[in-house]
Order: sequence, then C-alpha cells, then structure tokens
Amino acid sequence: MALIKKGSVFTLVGLYILTIPFFNALNVTSYDNSQLLGHFGASTTAFTYSTYIPFFAMLGFLPLGLKIGKQIPMRTMVLWVSFLSIICNTALLFADTIEWFTIWRALLAILSIIGIFVTIIPIVLKYNPAFNMAILYGIVQFILQGSKQLYQYFGTQMTSIHNWTFGIYFLNANFLLAIVLAWIFYRKDVAPMKTVFQFDWRGWLILLFFLTVILFLCAEGQTRNWLSDSKISLAAAFLLVLVGIYLIHVRFTKEPLINPDVYKFPNVVLGSLLFFYTGMMNGTGSIVTGFMTNILGFDSIYVARTHLAILIGLFIAIPLSTYLLFKRIYLATLWITGFACYGLYHIILYFRFYPEIDSSNFFAPFIFKGLAIGFLYPAASLYISEKVPKPLGDSRMMSGVISRAVFASLLGGAILGTFISNMNVQHKTGLSQQLSELNTEARQQLEQNKKVFMLKGLSAWEAQKKAEKLLLNETFQSALMLAYKDIYLVMSALCFFPILILLLFKLGRRPIGSVEVEPIPF
Repeated sequence: MALIKKGSVFTLVGLYILTIPFFNALNVTSYDNSQLLGHFGASTTAFTYSTYIPFFAMLGFLPLGLKIGKQIPMRTMVLWVSFLSIICNTALLFADTIEWFTIWRALLAILSIIGIFVTIIPIVLKYNPAFNMAILYGIVQFILQGSKQLYQYFGTQMTSIHNWTFGIYFLNANFLLAIVLAWIFYRKDVAPMKTVFQFDWRGWLILLFFLTVILFLCAEGQTRNWLSDSKISLAAAFLLVLVGIYLIHVRFTKEPLINPDVYKFPNVVLGSLLFFYTGMMNGTGSIVTGFMTNILGFDSIYVARTHLAILIGLFIAIPLSTYLLFKRIYLATLWITGFACYGLYHIILYFRFYPEIDSSNFFAPFIFKGLAIGFLYPAASLYISEKVPKPLGDSRMMSGVISRAVFASLLGGAILGTFISNMNVQHKTGLSQQLSELNTEARQQLEQNKKVFMLKGLSAWEAQKKAEKLLLNETFQSALMLAYKDIYLVMSALCFFPILILLLFKLGRRPIGSVEVEPIPF
C-alpha cells in the first residue's frame, strides 16, 4: 500500500469531516417525535407519514443524486447544497402544519443525498489508490456509524435546552461549517467524474411508484391489519405489477437504473440477502427504545445517552475488521463474529425486559450491538461490491439499498410493529383471564391498591375502580414485555442460524476479492 504524504493527512481529515453533516441531516431530531407531535397536534397517521416520507424521498432521489453529484463542479455543489440545506432546515422553524414540515424535511433529505455523494467523490478519487478499498470503506463506516450516535445524542441535548428548535440551530451550524471547509479543502472547482449525462428517467419513475407503494404499506399496513384489508392486498399486487413493468422496461433500455445482469454475480445475490438480514437484525432497536420510553419512563436524553454504549463496540470492531480485511482474513471469520455479537445482543436483552431496570443493564448488550455492526457492515458492503464491473456499480448499490433500507428497515420495521401488537393482545388476554377471585395474588394486590386509594380520601367505589385500572395497567405492561421477550428470543435464534449454515457448508473460507466499484456507504 502506498503511503499518504504527511501534508495530506490534514486535507483527508477535513474532507471526512465535511461529509458528516450530510450523513446526519435526519438524525438530529431522532428522539424528539413526542415534541413534534405535540407541537403540530397532528393525528397519529399523519405523523407516521411525516416520519416516513423524508426517508423515502432520500431513497427515491438516490440514483439521480449520484448522477448530479458527478456532473457539477464539486466546490460549487457543496456550497450550494449547504446553503440550500440551511434554507430548508430553517424553514422547518416556520412550518405551521405537519404537511409543510414534512415537505421541507423531505427536501432537506434530498439535499443530503447530493451532499453525501459530492463529498465522498474527492476522497474516493484522491485516496483510493493509496488506501485500498477495505481501509477506505472502513474509515467511512467508522465515521458514518459513529457520528450517527453522536448526532442523535447532541441533537437531544440541544433540544433539552429549550425545545426541538434548538436541534435545527445545531444542524445549521454544521452546514455553515461545511461551507467553510469547502472553501478550505476544495482547491479546484472541477467535476472530475463528469461524463455525458444519461439517466434512466422512465426506470426512475417506476422506482418512485414502487417506493410510494412501499410507503403506503409502511404507514397504513399495521392500522389496516395488512392483507386482511383490500387496499393493502391491492397495493401488494401492484408491487408485483411494477416489478413486471420494470423488467419489460429493462429490455428496451441501454443503461437501466437497476440492471438485472448484476444478479448474474452470486455475491450480489448473497450480498443483497446479507444486507436484508443485517437490516432486519438491526431493526429491533426500536423495540428497546419503546421499552425505555413507554415502560421504564426514560426521557429522550436518557435514551440517547444509554445508546452511546454502541460507540464502544463500533470503536473496537470497525478498526479491527478493517485491519483484518486488509490483511486478507477469511470472510467467514468476520461474519461468524458479527452474527454471534448480534445473537448475544438479542439474548442478553431477552433477560432484561422487566420493570424498574437500570440504564447500566443496557451497557453490555449495546456494546455487542456496536461490535456486530462493526464486523458485519464493512464486510457485507465490500462483499456485495466484489468483482462487479463499474458499469453495474450503481445497480449493485441500489440492490443493497433496497434490500437493507426499504425491505428490512422500513417495511420490516412496520411488519415487526404488527407482530408486537398481535402478541401483546394475546399475552394481555391470557394475563387478564388470570385476574379472578381464584387468583390469590391478584386479589391481594387489588385489595392493597384499594386501601391505598381509600387512604387518599377516595370513596370505596372510586378506590375499587382506581385499583382495578391500576392492576389492568400492570397487566398491560407485563403483556408488552412478554411480547418483547418473544421477539428477541426469536431474533437471537435467527442471529445464530447463519453461523450454523456457514460452518456446515464451509462458506466464506476465503478473503475478500477485488473491488473496482466504489462501495458507497448506504
């Protein structure tokens, strides 16, 4: 590996710092949903759409953002994207309805995609020959995953000073810093990857329709009880129709958005499956957040601070996995280690779902989660890029994004919410049936609660009703925790299952091969 000159280290660090605000445009307000819901007074359904739409806007604009990022001079692009991001971000402060808030936030998400591409390109062009792709990608993942946790924490801290608007000011300060860094580190205002602009507009339109249907399923599926509702069934059927239309479209397009030829490479097929699997395993984090806020009563700062333990695992695993990939370690070694860490994360938390648990009990499982991300994400992203020719690079990237972000994280998260609700109802029904005169413990608890309320001055009838309600609330919490335990027990088994497959069939017993395309970190 060629060595980087000492004088360019400062430039390299500056270029990496320049990427951070765009990676985290949507992370600053991650834990402030309750404040936003109260501020706008929107319905739950409207707020659900408001949460999903910016992420789908980001994913939908991703392929066009990649093309634009290569066509316009880099310094001009960074300056304009940063300036427009400040405008869209500031407009959030003046949005008087949830609809306008969603529109400005979606535009901010789109701008962040362009910003990510245009800030990554000079790093890839200037340092890839010296760095080796494994090291380059390891550094990007280190910054991406680490800054996500930090921005969620800092955004929550800023919000706690006054309200959610302080997070907006914090993000604006970051975009102003990006403008300053662009003037310092972009010496020449050129577009080094500029080519004749060709874009699959028809394929992009089909993709947007596809993502719109997925958005509808994510936002409405749980409330409509999925396929038992005719509109959900129709939407699912329409997805299959869109896939068929796209396959017909590909036959008449020279450079389609997602070229099916990319699936002739076995590593792209298996890599997409691995992306889906890791996205699914990582998606259960919302359960822990719900457990902290809804049952344990943690505020947003406490939740964000507790999640910082993930950084410890990331700081250990990503540099170590990057070094091992560079030293040609077997892929199976990293995969087995990552899946084992995800399994330990789920199985430890399985025993943590009980009331009045302290935040220190989340320390160990969150470290294992950070370790799992650090071992699996760089290896998976390099593996799916292995031996893929550059003309199919964008197709490979979109395949991974759709597998992990669309199907696993967004749609999978919505389906997971339904499973939790259904299991919660089953457990609640079972526990409620035990609240009878024959249940000595329940009767004693009811009498004890009734006496407490009577001592507070309530009448016997009022105290009886309060005591019954309190007992039912305790039953609801117990049912919900049992549902959480069921999910995490199943997920721990699913995490250890790939290890068995890798060992039985002796898969991945080789180092990473050649990587020619840029493994853009999504």
